[in-house]
Amino acid sequence: MADRIMARASRPTSPQATTPSAADLLECKLEQLNSLLWCCHGAGDGWFEDAGAGHRDNLLWIASDLARDAAALFQESGGG
Repeated sequence: MADRIMARASRPTSPQATTPSAADLLECKLEQLNSLLWCCHGAGDGWFEDAGAGHRDNLLWIASDLARDAAALFQESGGG
């Protein structure tokens, strides 16, 4: 089991916790997107090509959703 959590929680874990800023959420989305794309291509073991068209489409759909969320958070954080 992993010792490190790759992305922070996207919502407060207690009533006293503050809502994460758009910049914090953006950082999480970009980390998730980076990890997803590394798994799809960065490992270089060819499993992405062997996964089949349906799985590849779903993975790219996830990547697209993450990129769209990141773009919206970038706008919200005043970055553009």
